[in-house]
Amino acid sequence: MDHPSHRVKRAMEINGAMYGWGRDGVGVFSDSDRHCLVMERSGLSGMTLRRFISLYAAELEEYYGEYFGEGHQHVESLYGDTLVFVLVDLLSGDSVPKKIRKKIRCSGKWRRNKLRHKWSYKNPLNRIHGFLIMKDVTNTGHPQKTYSINTIASSFFSEKKGVGYDLMNLAKIFAKESGAEDIVLQVSNGYSSMGFPDDSEDEYSSEEESDEDYSEEGETEDEEEECEDYVDLDTMKGMWYPDEDSLDILTNELWKKCVRKDRRGIPHYNLASEYINYGLSSYFDTEMNSEDENLWKGTGKNSVKDVDEPGDTEYGGFWYQKGRRSQKRLMGFYEMHGYREDPDVHINWCCFSDIPYPTMRLKLV
Repeated sequence: MDHPSHRVKRAMEINGAMYGWGRDGVGVFSDSDRHCLVMERSGLSGMTLRRFISLYAAELEEYYGEYFGEGHQHVESLYGDTLVFVLVDLLSGDSVPKKIRKKIRCSGKWRRNKLRHKWSYKNPLNRIHGFLIMKDVTNTGHPQKTYSINTIASSFFSEKKGVGYDLMNLAKIFAKESGAEDIVLQVSNGYSSMGFPDDSEDEYSSEEESDEDYSEEGETEDEEEECEDYVDLDTMKGMWYPDEDSLDILTNELWKKCVRKDRRGIPHYNLASEYINYGLSSYFDTEMNSEDENLWKGTGKNSVKDVDEPGDTEYGGFWYQKGRRSQKRLMGFYEMHGYREDPDVHINWCCFSDIPYPTMRLKLV
């Protein structure tokens, strides 16, 4: 378990970057009473996911019939190493595109309800037109402050332009305000993880496997008392934590926004819903990479035995190359935002698993 002082230090750092607390009121979201940042291209408002839920808790509870923490505080008090940002349309009224309204008028009841659920603001989660999951991956192997982009997605059910651009820009603005020197990311694809045995590390990355080993029955009395202390600390801060049902709703709705269709109109997803679920759980539970006040030890280095002839499952090898070719267009999008491929991030920075996804880096200083 991590110590309260470790969490408090983290909270002060993040609140300073976001809201300007302790920084003369200057932060990413300090220019608005709603604690948001109006984005340049889309005109949407960037904010944390908790902030969005606090604004629309009553509507969420009415629509889904689950508890979303109505009456809880509007600004977060505690943070872990994972953060979730969303781009939200705060304008009053509905925003169903004209072509969808036409489909609704011409459809039967079941089809109408399905279309409204995906597009209408009567479902408050449709106000989210894009989301971003970031993680602090600073570690002893690479102690320079670094954030990774774990997930970035614009909604398929949106006609807003520039959402992807604004999400990338929001990540950059926040990381700079936090004092990070770099932002890194892995280019996900369906090939790079092939060649690994089924029981080896999967797409969730190595540090996440410890979550599966957790067992309530295995806790000692001291650990149980310590857990109670943390619950009391969080409760005093007035923070809402989703139960299983509300977390499933958030996971499924955000995952469905990631759907894309190929040339034949067949829908497909580039990532599993479990991946989003893990990111949301880490965010809401304010999980930390390190279990104490020491810097996270990282994942360990990933070796490449021969850089001129890497193995099939090594960086630069057969499955890496196949995955890289499949995402050439996506890598071009990242390059447009200043990112460059850097194998050293995968090999020596101790922040990613051994699966050889192409790694890219944006230098901030």
